[in-house]
Amino acid sequence: MPKVGIYCRLSIEDKGKTKCDDSQSIQNQKAMLREYCKERNWEIYDIYCDDGYSGIDRSRPEFGRLLHDCEAGKIDIVLCKDQSRFSRDIVVIEQFINDKFLEWGIRFIGVADNADTDSESYSTMRLFTSAYNEMYVKDISSKIRRTLAYKRENGQFIGSFAPYGYSIDPQDKHHLVIDPETAPIVQQIFAMYTEGNGYRRIVQTLNAQGVVSPTEYKRQKGSNYVNGNADASNAKGLWTQSTVARILSNEMYTGTLVQGKSHHISYKNKKRKKVAQEDWIRIPDTHEAIIDRETWNRTQERLHSHTRVGKRSQELSPLSGKVKCAVCGRPMKRNVYYNKAKTIRYYGLQCATYKTGAMNCPNTKTISGLTLEEKILDALNEIIEQYCESEEIQLTDIRREQIAALEKRLSALEQQHSTAKQRLVSMYKDKLDGVISDADFAVFRESLDAEEQALAAQMSDIGQQLAECRRRQESAESQKTLIQKYTHFEHLDRSIADEFIDTVEIGMADENGEREIHIRWKI
Repeated sequence: MPKVGIYCRLSIEDKGKTKCDDSQSIQNQKAMLREYCKERNWEIYDIYCDDGYSGIDRSRPEFGRLLHDCEAGKIDIVLCKDQSRFSRDIVVIEQFINDKFLEWGIRFIGVADNADTDSESYSTMRLFTSAYNEMYVKDISSKIRRTLAYKRENGQFIGSFAPYGYSIDPQDKHHLVIDPETAPIVQQIFAMYTEGNGYRRIVQTLNAQGVVSPTEYKRQKGSNYVNGNADASNAKGLWTQSTVARILSNEMYTGTLVQGKSHHISYKNKKRKKVAQEDWIRIPDTHEAIIDRETWNRTQERLHSHTRVGKRSQELSPLSGKVKCAVCGRPMKRNVYYNKAKTIRYYGLQCATYKTGAMNCPNTKTISGLTLEEKILDALNEIIEQYCESEEIQLTDIRREQIAALEKRLSALEQQHSTAKQRLVSMYKDKLDGVISDADFAVFRESLDAEEQALAAQMSDIGQQLAECRRRQESAESQKTLIQKYTHFEHLDRSIADEFIDTVEIGMADENGEREIHIRWKI
């Protein structure tokens, strides 16, 4: 008696059809397939159900469990309502139904569309059915994108979760209303920031007041929201500087609906790609504002000048964004001070992890920014002096020959790789024409796949070697240009730092107050 694995699937777009076609529902799929097995006296090994998953999705949990049991030899027959329930991806259909299932000795049956791998006619019909199913998903995806774009452009909110400070209108899921519990917190954050408080002071105040973070607040309200940027602080319900920063830069609080910040790469690839800020869809006055426009403008003006050393100076800090803590790897944040007469500027750098007020880092001591600039300037001048005393940098014939040899080898491998692909296509045509059997094709395909993988690995390795040789070649030429341009520096400014310095790592201070400073140069 064969053991049957019943697989049922219902996607989001299918759920809308169940009102007029009950056969689409998960329960009705199960009932139909159980009855099919009962009539033939087949044993049901297990039932696998993916509810709310697209047929093009390859990461369906129950689908993965089904394939694992198939490979383990626990199942003799995979039974579905039709082939599209199993998958709408033609690559997946070919990979499993026409390849792996043959290897594992598994029969596939789709009841509604008469799909049966034991039938001679199915081999021909499978390709047409698979192509149609994939075109269906592509068409549905295109329609959904057009619908969502229309809703965005007409000022309808289409997100799953409302921004902190708002909630979704129970009367209209495409409209936002103010959340009376959290909107005052948003107003407090903007007010503190425009009054001159920094991220750290705001975080410490909110945590001291016992205000839970936005992620924790959603969780307490029963939401299944997951913060992809969450860290240990979020797990404890604490506020962090990054959370405050996101709120201060969210234009939604002005009553303007801002959407379309990212999109899926394709209907097959669900990874998201960011959209340029100028292409975001902004529709003003779609919901009640929490922050007035004047407060918003003042906030953005200060945010956009956060890399400056202070209001009294418009000079950009030379090391801004380049200094990191050697202990935890987070940036070192700046604290600016003035003398009593407000005429002389001082600034210190402190580890951001410690400075947030939410997390601790043992590297707590502040380092003088001016002292750090002097140390970097001395080290840079020493490097320049050593270069100037050395012989002129030249490219060697050996490096040129090495690059030429690598390019020649890479070209040969690319030709072999292309030939292997052509052979696979040719064999696939032979299989369709009946020149070779499915079993022979599976053996040839496995051999060619191994050959392709080996060639791809060699091409990747040589490509990396070639890129490194070219980088060294360009580096030597740029170093020569820099040496001719500079001889000695008296002052470290932003242009010099950008040209020579990648990052600066600051270690912990020892008993004497000394600390290790590691500079990563661009030369």
